[in-house]
Amino acid sequence: MKEKLFTYIVAKCPNLSLDAHLRFELGEPYENGTEERIQQVVKRVCRLFEEVFNPNDYVYIYIKDWETEDIMFGNTTPDYIYELLREHILEEETLYELDEDYDESGEVVEIKKEYKVKISYAMVNSIPYKEILEGIGNYEQGREPSISQSVFFICPSKDIIFHMYDDRGCTIDSDHSDKLDFLYHKYNDWLVDYWREYFDSIFKKA
Repeated sequence: MKEKLFTYIVAKCPNLSLDAHLRFELGEPYENGTEERIQQVVKRVCRLFEEVFNPNDYVYIYIKDWETEDIMFGNTTPDYIYELLREHILEEETLYELDEDYDESGEVVEIKKEYKVKISYAMVNSIPYKEILEGIGNYEQGREPSISQSVFFICPSKDIIFHMYDDRGCTIDSDHSDKLDFLYHKYNDWLVDYWREYFDSIFKKA
């Protein structure tokens, strides 16, 4: 299972991103910590998820887990996502990211940062995606249960990657802008304004 996904990632999306993407605002204009904010976050992200994935689609769930305590927020329910996926087979791999720092002499040194990747492959209608997405939204809002891990839903058959990074927003990537064109038009009001000029240059029809 994981070998097939890693082959796809190396060939198509080495940075877990594809050639075209849209970024959607989830929480604004509601203030952090409010019930209105989390309700809007969950409603929007689930609708977008259901727009790009059909119940019978097969997707990989790619979980990036640093397995360390978050200094700012703390991971009060670190196993929640694995409890949600307890009926699913999870395969694991240890990977590394390279970072740079300075040693005592001022020289730049590379630092290997280890993290775990846990992968499952399942039909969408068997995945508790609403609970997963709400858990991601809860994390920086100080709500429980929450999910601090980075979670990507990857569908090689459609060349779609869905990633909710927190309650602020989510990104949807594809190998071609045509596959995202309907989202650009249907949910234009939800696009992150900071990137709107860029998205308009790609998706807006003359």
